[in-house]
Amino acid sequence: MSEQGNVKSKNLMNLLVLVVVIAAAVYFVSKNLEKSSSIVLSLAGLGVVIFVHEFGHFIAGKLSNINVEAFAIGFGSVVVGVKRMDKCLRFRILPTILLKDNDPEGEGLLCFKLPMNCKSGETEYQLRIFPLGGFVKLLGQEDVGSDKPSNDPRSFLNVPIWKRIAVSSAGVILNVVLAMIFFVVVFTAGIKMPPAIIGGCLPGYPAEKAGLKSGDEIISVDGKTNIDFSTVAMAGALSDTNEPVSMKVKRIDGSIEDLSIVAKEMPGVGYRGFGILPGGSLEIAKVANPADLFERTGLKAGDVLTEIDGEKIEYFWQYNDKLKGVFKPQAELTFSRTGEAEPVTREFEIDYSAALEYSEEGVFVPANIGGFVPRLKVVSVETADANKALKAGDVIVRASQVANPTYKELRDITTAFAGKELDMTVLRNDEIVEVAVTPRIGPDDRAVIGIGVGLDMENPVMASAADVNAAMFAELPRGIEIVSVAGQTVSSFFDIAAILEENRGKDIKIVYKYGLDEKRMNYTVSGSDDLTAVKAIISYDLPFKPLRKLYQADGALMAVKMGTRKTIEFIAQTYMTIKGLIVGNISPKSLMGPVGMIAASSQIIAEKDFIQYVHFMGIISACLAVMNFLPLPILDGGLVLLLIIEKIKGSPVNMKVQEWLTYAGLAIIGTLFVVITYNDIIRVFFR
Repeated sequence: MSEQGNVKSKNLMNLLVLVVVIAAAVYFVSKNLEKSSSIVLSLAGLGVVIFVHEFGHFIAGKLSNINVEAFAIGFGSVVVGVKRMDKCLRFRILPTILLKDNDPEGEGLLCFKLPMNCKSGETEYQLRIFPLGGFVKLLGQEDVGSDKPSNDPRSFLNVPIWKRIAVSSAGVILNVVLAMIFFVVVFTAGIKMPPAIIGGCLPGYPAEKAGLKSGDEIISVDGKTNIDFSTVAMAGALSDTNEPVSMKVKRIDGSIEDLSIVAKEMPGVGYRGFGILPGGSLEIAKVANPADLFERTGLKAGDVLTEIDGEKIEYFWQYNDKLKGVFKPQAELTFSRTGEAEPVTREFEIDYSAALEYSEEGVFVPANIGGFVPRLKVVSVETADANKALKAGDVIVRASQVANPTYKELRDITTAFAGKELDMTVLRNDEIVEVAVTPRIGPDDRAVIGIGVGLDMENPVMASAADVNAAMFAELPRGIEIVSVAGQTVSSFFDIAAILEENRGKDIKIVYKYGLDEKRMNYTVSGSDDLTAVKAIISYDLPFKPLRKLYQADGALMAVKMGTRKTIEFIAQTYMTIKGLIVGNISPKSLMGPVGMIAASSQIIAEKDFIQYVHFMGIISACLAVMNFLPLPILDGGLVLLLIIEKIKGSPVNMKVQEWLTYAGLAIIGTLFVVITYNDIIRVFFR
């Protein structure tokens, strides 16, 4: 067969493959219409953001009289290329699928020309095979640098530096403008977002020290009104060290108070904050598996919590307070259900967390009841390795050489024994059992055994004393068993707490047993402070909806103001995230890449929430602006930096240096892309 025949045969085979791929795509879409349409719309939204970015470079290049050779959406091989020719519009299908020797005209697999009254143009508009990015190809601008000599006056290299900086920055500028437009649309239509209502305060952090309480609403911060929760968070993150942030706070009773709070560094977050937690609602949210939720709890999405043990509640901030006040193994929760006259009542087990409190001095204080710290017990087993040794219900009597360890002590021991065998003693069904486990490094880079721990509230045995400096605790050994409090026999820490509550402000006697000896101690019951420093939680993690409030501008001017502020907040938040990545306070696992963006936006589209989708696209546009303006080679910010250096030194950076910088940038961006995409896939497909 002749060479020409081989080429024709190859073209026919390529066309056949293309038809098969298209047919398979059409079949998949037809069988998964709803999911496919969400993905397509998600890609379209991302395409708009990318298109606007590249259009910025394109229009700035045209206005600067630079020859724009190509305008491409996506990366990889060209799927379709469209270019104005003399009196026609040329369409190239898969122009890079053939070898150059077999396709000297570059016409590709298919090429046809549509007659049109037009002049020949210089730019080919391309759609490439991976539509998750894009670029504009300017004459004289290469992937590995821009120090390629050219005699063409319309080359990127031959226009003034200020024009080159303008062209390089135009995409970022248009993304910022697009984000503002998205947010203006959002606030014109109205959107529900987390309000600046406090759901809780971290112990020892500025908000708690300033006297803020769950249920308080911050109605202005630094003079800004109509704020949401993120506005408050960013005010702390962007404040200077020791700079007070002024707030106007509406208390639960309706009174207004002016406060000034200084933010502090938030460990594991990467920026400064007040230690404020967002509020929640009392309504059960939609879940991925509603049948499982109903089977395990008897609850449905839309059910609203109305009572705990017969006491009515109206707000989520009352939920934790009521649970803490229950202080017994079970609590009865009552829910109202739409369309049903009778309420739904269910009984739930309560777990008392061994989580630590954080004091003003930076010292971790164990959860305790009147200063007595219960022992730890295993409440859940998460890995097969731990399951061979530990069982739910095991009381931890010893870890390594530490008897009756507190939560912090167990954490420290686990960290010290990462990758090594750790000997433990547990009490299982009233029998002492010796076990060995090997802590491993978990997904959050912490050493873990693979268990969840809580407090052993059922047995009145003290692991240690919380306030070791108090005189009444000075000589108490670990592992004592409390026999009676104020003359009443006790069998659990629930009994102890109830009796202490009855004797607030009084001097009482506590009888305890250590070994075979029974001893007494004098104990003064606090009259004002909380007697119990524990966190009570329902054993089944009820999926309450986050608290949302409608934010809608009164007019066009207010919409522009709110949209501009939100754009600035997200740009600042992106920079704070990057800072956290650099200093190691934020893990790359928390970032979202293209796969995550598509999954998140597809979910929003599937819920038919158009305004939330526009809001999400605004976030993406603002983040894309920041990421593209980072001073890294291959990014717009890196090119602008090289141009500034060129202006200062009077000549371009050496071509070899530019190449090496570009390769380094590609390595950094490529590695980060792979890591983020991997984490996206794990998060989206494997939860």
